Amino acid sequence: MGNCVLSVPSWTSPTYEHEDETDGGKVHLYGDVLCPYTQRVRLALQHKGVPVKTILVVPDDLTSGSFATISPDGKFPVFQDGVHKLSGSTDAILEYMEKTFTDSPLVPSEMVKEADEWVAYIRDTFTPLIRQLLYDGNPLIQQDLETKLHDAFAKLDDGIGLNRSKGPFFLGSQFTLVDVYVIPFLALVDVITYFRGLEIASTYPHLVAYKAAVSTFPSYKPVQVDIDLLKKAVAESWVQKAPLPIVLMTMLQHHSILVHLERFVRLVDRLASVKPEDIAKDSMKRTLIGTQLRGLPKQFGQLLDLMQEHAQMEERIIFPALDMADPGLSASALKDHARDLPVMNGIREDIKGIMALKQGSSDHVEALSEVVIRLHTLQENTVEHYHEEEREQLPLLEAAGFGTKKQEMLVGQCLAVMETSHGHLLPYLLQGLQPHEIQQYLGILQHLSEQNNTTPQLLLQVSQILSNADEEFAGVWKVAQERVPTLATRQANAAGA
Repeated sequence: MGNCVLSVPSWTSPTYEHEDETDGGKVHLYGDVLCPYTQRVRLALQHKGVPVKTILVVPDDLTSGSFATISPDGKFPVFQDGVHKLSGSTDAILEYMEKTFTDSPLVPSEMVKEADEWVAYIRDTFTPLIRQLLYDGNPLIQQDLETKLHDAFAKLDDGIGLNRSKGPFFLGSQFTLVDVYVIPFLALVDVITYFRGLEIASTYPHLVAYKAAVSTFPSYKPVQVDIDLLKKAVAESWVQKAPLPIVLMTMLQHHSILVHLERFVRLVDRLASVKPEDIAKDSMKRTLIGTQLRGLPKQFGQLLDLMQEHAQMEERIIFPALDMADPGLSASALKDHARDLPVMNGIREDIKGIMALKQGSSDHVEALSEVVIRLHTLQENTVEHYHEEEREQLPLLEAAGFGTKKQEMLVGQCLAVMETSHGHLLPYLLQGLQPHEIQQYLGILQHLSEQNNTTPQLLLQVSQILSNADEEFAGVWKVAQERVPTLATRQANAAGA
């Protein structure tokens, strides 16, 4: 445990040094500036008041120059106390420190059993879960990880709650080894919130209060990691890896379509529930309802275009890839497409018919009610269909030999099929996603643009489409600029050319 492997891009400042002036350099600590394992050691040193010279660099520098001599096997952090040298395992380093520097013990005698149990849980369950959420981009496992994370939050919340009345630390009145183990990885939840949209909910009040109090702990502030720097590192890692890109792209399209479909169903539900006598008495309400009704064809048209292009992408790219490995794998999905297409086209025709009817008439009310029924059927079928694909078809792509590299090739084919969705409809597609999902989707396009010489202008095209979109999509462009700075750079360069 403890060998830090977090990826930090080369643009980071190369060396960070801190030396206590009262010490001649007996104790040294070498490691990665963003490594949470190194941070554990630094927290313990701060708590014990041990004078130490700390030298932190980016990972690329850990394997070169003097650092290669410090740790020939490449394991970090490296802790050196005179002739005693330990590397890689923070467990071993912390155990040595507890035995050697006995002032301010991290495991008080009355807390040994409780502390050991919590350290084991945080080390063996919570820590690898946080790491996997940050660095395993496989979209097929994220839902399972989300459930596990909430289970972990609940367990930590219960543990803190048992001692909350005694003090602000995990076990109450004293800063212990449990705090040393949990704080660096609890801080990473902010990064997970940014990239995954997962956060510590108010249903875990003790954990929320503890996390807020951490910034006041005397041992924490001097070793606090720059979260913004870590966000940049994680973002760079994601773009470089782009795991299972066609699977991720497909699932994100599913999410967007379902969000837009849910919004449209809610809108038509509201319009169908309006009583004619109410709008007859209220001219402002009648005008508002009329405006919303007139907007139905355009809104459903956008949704229909996205759904149909998505279905074509699956039929032309994903399903043939699956059937190459095992003919017939896509049969059930194709049946769903054949079932839903007439429903979608029927709804479009029904909406056109509604536009020709007098608002508030009995025929108008009846037609709206019928559209609501058909929309709910479409929504139920679409949810079931997408979930089945994500459970049963998409996981088989990798087994069929379509790993990350081959899927990268499929992404370009996807863009060719979904030309409208990645043209003027792109802002609409992205509007159905959360900020972290927008970043994931644009990250796929960014990676394709950087890796594929046939699409060098892709990012410029994307930035132009988003920046020139209607005002209703301004939020999408703002997120894109903040989360994928390359887009804003391309746009600025094009404007200045």
